[in-house]
This record gives sequence, C-alpha cells and structure tokens, in this order.
Amino acid sequence: MRKDEFIKPLEYFSILTMLAVKAFVVIVFVFIVLTLGLKNLNRTPVYISSVLYPPNSTGPLPEVSLGLSELTTPTPIPTMVPTFTFTPTLLPTNTTAPTGTFTATSEPTNTPAPTETSKPTSTTMVLISPTLNPSATSYPTLTPTPLGVATQSTSALTSLVASPLQGIAASDLASIISQPFVLPPTGEDSGHHGVDFAYWNFKTAGAIEGTPVLSIFPGKVASAYSKIRNPYGYMVIVETPLSNLPKEIIDAIKLPEASSTPSSASNRLTCPTGFADWWDTSQKSLYVLYGHMGEPPTVKLGQTVKMGDMVGVVGNTGASSSPHLHLEMRIGPANATFASMGHYDTTTTDQERHNYCMWRISGQFEMFDPMVLYGATGN
Repeated sequence: MRKDEFIKPLEYFSILTMLAVKAFVVIVFVFIVLTLGLKNLNRTPVYISSVLYPPNSTGPLPEVSLGLSELTTPTPIPTMVPTFTFTPTLLPTNTTAPTGTFTATSEPTNTPAPTETSKPTSTTMVLISPTLNPSATSYPTLTPTPLGVATQSTSALTSLVASPLQGIAASDLASIISQPFVLPPTGEDSGHHGVDFAYWNFKTAGAIEGTPVLSIFPGKVASAYSKIRNPYGYMVIVETPLSNLPKEIIDAIKLPEASSTPSSASNRLTCPTGFADWWDTSQKSLYVLYGHMGEPPTVKLGQTVKMGDMVGVVGNTGASSSPHLHLEMRIGPANATFASMGHYDTTTTDQERHNYCMWRISGQFEMFDPMVLYGATGN
C-alpha cells in the first residue's frame, strides 16, 4: 500500500473527529445556558417591606459575625415579559357616494298622446307648464276663428296648395281622411294635432303604402332624421316664411280659438329644460310636418325644397297602427330647427324630448287644421 493511500483516510477521519468534538462542545454549552436560564426564570423573589429576600426565606437573616464584612444580598432583577396587544386595523371601504343634480319642477297639465295608440315611457325629466297662445302676432296677422269655418273655396286654392300625396288630387284629400284634426285642451298633449290620410285602394292609386310624399309648399327642411322616433316615426318638417306665402294662403289659415274644455290635472307631459332655442321670434313661419313615413327622409336638414319635391314615402313607422300619412301644420317663430324629436321611447335623449315638447305643447308653435287650406275641415 502506498503512503498517500494510507494517509488520506486518516485525514478524513481526523476532520470528522474534530467536527464531532466541536458539535459536542456546542451542544453542552447550549444545554448549560438553557439550564441556568430556566432556573433563573423559576426563582420567585419575595418582597417584604420593600426589601428583597431570597426565595424560601421568611424574614431577615440572623446577624453572623465571622470577622468578615456583611455581604450585601443582591437584588435580583425580575425578568419582564412584554405583553403584545393586537389591534386590528380596519381597511377603509371604498364607498361611491351617488351624485345627483336637483332640478326644480313645476306642475304641468299635459299627458302624452301619440298620433295613434302608444304607451308613454316613464322618464326622469323636469315638468313644465306649457300654455298655448290662442292668437298669432306675426306678419301677416292671423286671427283665430272657430273650428269648422273655411273662408276660401277649394277652386281658389287648388293652384296654390299642392297635394302631399303623389297621384292624389288636392280636391280628393277630404275623401281619404282616416282621422281628422282634434284640438286638445290648452296645454295638453292629447287630441290629434294633424290630419291622417289612408286608403287601401283609392281610384287607380292602389294602396297608399309606398306612395311618394310631396312638399306642399316651397321652403327649407327644418327637421329630417334617419332614425325612428315616437310618435312620428320617420318624419320631415318643412318651414316656409309667412312673408313668402300668397295672400290667399294667409287668409285661408285659421288658427283655432282656445279649447273651452278644461285641461285634466292628471294629464302631464314631462319636458326637459335647460336647452337654448335660437329662433327668430320677430318673424313667423308656416311649418308642415309629414309623419309615419316608411323609409328615412329623402331630404336633409337645411335643404331647400320646391313645391311638389319628394321628401319621403308613406309608411307605418312610429306610433302608427296602419300605413298612412300624418300631416301637421303650425305657425311659429322663424328659423326653428329640430335635428330630431321624440317622446314615447326610452331611447330618446333629453334634447329630443325637449324639441318634442317645444313643438307640441309649448305654445310657441300654434297648430291648426291643415284641411282649411283645401277649403274644408276634417271635423
């Protein structure tokens, strides 16, 4: 056996032996320390008259004289064990406080009523109390007259007022009325604010659905929206200044006297406020509304149209139970525009409902029976 092969195991053995000794020494040391510590913890000091005596003693030690000085009994220092108090910390709860804007309300006296039959949708809006002004103070002056009075003959107006339906003569309109004009009580959104035309098979015209709707007068498009809004559905409004109309038309326009029927306190129409209306109240215009059309308008807002221009086709959109044309006429401040209007729909905006209220019950736009321009009335 070589020398290095004999010495190398001895080196390993020596190293292991040394580590074992050191580990034993450490264990003994730790044991002694723990024993002494536990013994000190178990000693209970006895206090009598503020003097500390060793444990298991009942009084002062007798005086012993051995020629040595009296040894002073050391005062053990008691070991203080700290007390920990756990105080839970409450995390703040992220609470979102609802914010709301209080808007003053007043008591209106209107209830929404569509052209046909529709269920009003409850919406949170501000109530207003609209009032209708029974007389117009525009130029030329229009005088309210009782319903059912027509002062112009049909022949005198035939060449001045176009039919709103292609293929239907102006003189035939009275015979295709499906719902006449009904004046509502002052301030109410009830009654029937225009006149409806409908037929299934009139003369050679066939069915009314899809029939082109024509502008009765030349003017400017004050409303044309490509989305359906209740109650009018697809609709168009054309404005014609009164100063641009012939005297015969002005004379034929008869604003009805205020209704003598008292308004119902339970009929209320909610109308948002806070919107500016940039109208010219120093001048008056005639506004003609064509409602329930079957397709989006063929004209755009602000477009100029001539008498007889097509604005859409007869349909059954909005609050309508069958295909028909709803024709509505009002006198109001000049240069009014309604980008869109609607009321009986949860999808309408406050601006659309505001426009609807201004048009329908504010009194700014006074309604009358369109049939007075054709030498007759729908009543």
